[in-house]
Amino acid sequence: MEYVFILMLLNMNRKGMVLGLAFLCLASAGMVAQETDAAQPQIFINLAQNDGQGGRIEIVQPVQVENLLKLQIANNRLQKGIPGYRIRIFSQSGQTARQKAEEARMSFMKNFPEMEAHWGYNTPNWQVFVGDFRTKNEALREMKKIEKMFPGAFIVSETIRIPR
Repeated sequence: MEYVFILMLLNMNRKGMVLGLAFLCLASAGMVAQETDAAQPQIFINLAQNDGQGGRIEIVQPVQVENLLKLQIANNRLQKGIPGYRIRIFSQSGQTARQKAEEARMSFMKNFPEMEAHWGYNTPNWQVFVGDFRTKNEALREMKKIEKMFPGAFIVSETIRIPR
């Protein structure tokens, strides 16, 4: 059965292939789940606990739903961030660019201690990005304050850290 499924994947577009692979993982995970009693995701444990007032929630669902949730949780743990926005306050190349980038980052951190500053090398430029904004509106609000000190600042789409 799995070999026929793999041949079907070869004839699909990218989206279909991703969905097909997810299905294959779920089918495999279902077989493994029947052999081992893996821990339930925390939300199911919390819902099944007695609320202290005599109520009880019983969750009745196919094993595949729980396996899909476990797969999603595992995938989320592998993610390094989420799509969002940052403000680029510095970008320059040249022999002194690294030193100037560090100076810009330190100047920013001194004047805006509540916001993080990220810097790095993106060939051929040293760049400094600030903030982790989920929406462009959040970034615009902060940029109005920042551009007084860094007039060349602008918003860029980036992978940002997951807010805690």
